[in-house]
Amino acid sequence: MGVGIMSRRNYYKILGLKRGASLTEIKKRFRLLALQYHPDHNPGDPISEEHFKLVAEAYHVLSDSKKRRLYDRKGYDGLKDQGYKGFERTEDVMRTFANEFFDFLGISGLRPHAHPSRGADLSYQLEVSSEEATEGGTKQIRVNSMEICGACQGNGVIPTSHVQTCLWCDGSGKYTESSGIFSAIGICPKCKGKGEVRMFPCSSCQGQGRLEVARDFLVDIPAGVEHNSRLKISGKGDSGENGQSGDLYITIRVRTDS
Repeated sequence: MGVGIMSRRNYYKILGLKRGASLTEIKKRFRLLALQYHPDHNPGDPISEEHFKLVAEAYHVLSDSKKRRLYDRKGYDGLKDQGYKGFERTEDVMRTFANEFFDFLGISGLRPHAHPSRGADLSYQLEVSSEEATEGGTKQIRVNSMEICGACQGNGVIPTSHVQTCLWCDGSGKYTESSGIFSAIGICPKCKGKGEVRMFPCSSCQGQGRLEVARDFLVDIPAGVEHNSRLKISGKGDSGENGQSGDLYITIRVRTDS
């Protein structure tokens, strides 16, 4: 217990930094140590959990210019005199740093939307000879498209990682955005309305939920096709979040034989 109390007083030592470290250095060390001691990486380990809370507390103080100035002048006692208590529960850490954890765990950049989106359409330019355009035929093409990651089924996270209640929406699956007297309710951008999340990103797709894959297709060229004609292959575009893929559009370029 005594070691824990002493450690609380030296936030720079907890993060392994020198006094006067930059905010960038503080953020970098916090992310590294938070992942190292995160409860999902150390299930049932109370010592790691205490380290996790101390690392979060050190970052909480040193990343805040006002708290840091007070700490640099008067130490932990100065913070305590101002009513600062740190983090007693892991849940408090998760809630306080929800944005940071989602960002550096790879679950970020999502935008709220009411319905899962359809996959994007793709385009491809296919050059054919004048003879092929006149007589028709079949040609093979290769197209790169975004496909749902098979390892995580498009969720972007490790299927076996710990499930926890979404901290952004408190498990409701919804968020409320207010502006003056107006407010709007939408789907939570972090859990996509599910109310819960898995913490660690899928290594196969780097948390994106989709992978770029090269696919081969046989294209039937109708006889008498004209230059700049457009063919459509339904469902062969990018995969969508709801399983509905976009379409592949092929523009025919008739080569003028010299």
